[in-house]
Amino acid sequence: MKNWKYWLLSTAVIVAPLTQAGALYVDKEIELLALDGKVIDALNTTPRDLKSGDHQFVFRYKNRVQDGGREVEFKTPPLLMNLNTLANDEIEILAPQLNTKSQAELYFSNRTVWRVKYANGSIKTINYDPLTEKDLPKEAIQNVLDQYNKAQENTFQQTLEPDESSSDLLTSIQLLYLQANQEQRDEIKEWIIKQ
Repeated sequence: MKNWKYWLLSTAVIVAPLTQAGALYVDKEIELLALDGKVIDALNTTPRDLKSGDHQFVFRYKNRVQDGGREVEFKTPPLLMNLNTLANDEIEILAPQLNTKSQAELYFSNRTVWRVKYANGSIKTINYDPLTEKDLPKEAIQNVLDQYNKAQENTFQQTLEPDESSSDLLTSIQLLYLQANQEQRDEIKEWIIKQ
């Protein structure tokens, strides 16, 4: 019986760190666009699981603010931020509390850092880069992000290495699938199932 307890305790000690995963939360004014080099198709569902290591976040501030006597939508260009996390880190990308358009324009005109809050309550500022122009449609972000990562030689670049044993046709289909939007991917899947 004693050996059984030691075995169970040893297994728990080994498995516990492996099962812990960090999590990413975002404020409601933050639109999460891409995570680790891949555009997010779904809405801002939180939390998102994070493994330990380097992570790349593409997001933007998007909120309804007052401009004179009317309410308007204010949004930033996509912003890119890199952050290293541990396996059990729970982080939240914080949004500034902005009420007017002039306040928002002033806030974003001179800033290059963003605030990230950890589960223990500590808040860190992380440098960010504007990824591209303000009105970029979400569907175009993947291409811009791929080009950025390639230029920066980031490992987040999602490329397909051709396998010598695969045919050129299969490689072409794989490349087309990776470059397709979600609707096109669904059509490709449907076509493959019918074949």
